[in-house]
Amino acid sequence: MEQIVDAEEAIRRWDAFADTYSKNHNEQGDIHKEVFLNPTLFSLMGELKDKQVLDAGCGEGYLSRLLSKAGSNVTAVDYSLRMIEIAQERTPVDLQIKYLRGNCEKLDTLEDNSFDLIVSNMVIQDLPNYENAFREMFRLLVDGGSFIFSILHPCFVTPGSGWEKNNSGEKLHWNVDRYFYEGAYEQ
Repeated sequence: MEQIVDAEEAIRRWDAFADTYSKNHNEQGDIHKEVFLNPTLFSLMGELKDKQVLDAGCGEGYLSRLLSKAGSNVTAVDYSLRMIEIAQERTPVDLQIKYLRGNCEKLDTLEDNSFDLIVSNMVIQDLPNYENAFREMFRLLVDGGSFIFSILHPCFVTPGSGWEKNNSGEKLHWNVDRYFYEGAYEQ
């Protein structure tokens, strides 16, 4: 039976998990963001000085801070109020990032054609209605603007995936099961 997690339930879960999640983040994010995601994202973004940038799903704000330090005018949204609070606590006043609570599926407090660049880092997979989020990003971008997003690769998070080990606990290979499953599931 497919379990649907609506936006309100997702928000409740992220609010409850925010402090634990944030403890694993430094100024570069976590180790996966620092080593894999950040270099790729920044290579795709190009010149950032004086650009209007939206960090769509900013979490604890590490990427917003990096974008601001690179010279962007950053607006950052997240639907978790606790994540926004943590982001504000961690942001030095000289960066002047505008943090807002908002659901990427409906950002009607933001004006059309407001951003040169929108970045959504490891967020889209957590949205119950990603199609609405894509429409919102298109609405918010200036003509010729860019939307860059990253998501989890399904082989790492499919139901039943994990390390296959021998009797002595040595890792043999990573099991991938239900790779093409398209429904929601608990992690």
